[in-house]
Amino acid sequence: MTLFVGTSGWSYGEWKQGFYPQGLPQRRFLEHYSSVLGACEINATFYRTQTPDTVARWAAQTPEGFGFAAKAHRMLTYTKSIAPTEQRRAALHDYLASLSALGPKLRVVLLQFPPFVERDDTALKELLGALPDEPRFALEFRNPSWDAAEVREHVAGCGATVCWSETAGHAAAALPPGPLAYVRLRAERYSDESRDRLKGLLNEAAGGRDVYVFTKHKGAAPDDPFAGIGLSMWLASQAP
Repeated sequence: MTLFVGTSGWSYGEWKQGFYPQGLPQRRFLEHYSSVLGACEINATFYRTQTPDTVARWAAQTPEGFGFAAKAHRMLTYTKSIAPTEQRRAALHDYLASLSALGPKLRVVLLQFPPFVERDDTALKELLGALPDEPRFALEFRNPSWDAAEVREHVAGCGATVCWSETAGHAAAALPPGPLAYVRLRAERYSDESRDRLKGLLNEAAGGRDVYVFTKHKGAAPDDPFAGIGLSMWLASQAP
């Protein structure tokens, strides 16, 4: 099993000093990024459907073994209910088809549900029953009503996982169950102690399943190992 570490995106001008080589054109940013980190969470797919040429270019610019996680389009998640309608079933099919050029490099699709969507066990069961076996799915619930062991266990039993999204700068005692783990580190900064605890937590989990970890892309210089892309590079360097 493997620990895949990256950030939420790769095309950021503030990384030109400290991460991207001087003079590197933006069209080659992903090529360089994927030579340093093993995964990337694509945010652009949340806002719009990508062209086949764009997706094929992402695949061509990254090496074998690199992994993408794609955030599902907001039309699939920013709705009053997570239960799949016929329209959203068709939209999910079209969304996955739009990413088909990534092939096996598309490892996970993140379904991020907004704070106004409250817990609904019936709707969750219907949603999980509508998801295909591949790629894997991670579900991020932003309403606290979903924060329950039985929800996490049910999602895991259906072949997906609940995303652990961390915003306070702390490490969890354990990651949510499932065939994979999905972590979003969104705090502005992590202390020495928290960073070391995260390293232990993630490396231990990666001994039994694939673990995908994405740090916040903004707010820190690339040479800062306690936040942002600097934290990603540090975590990747500490993997066994």
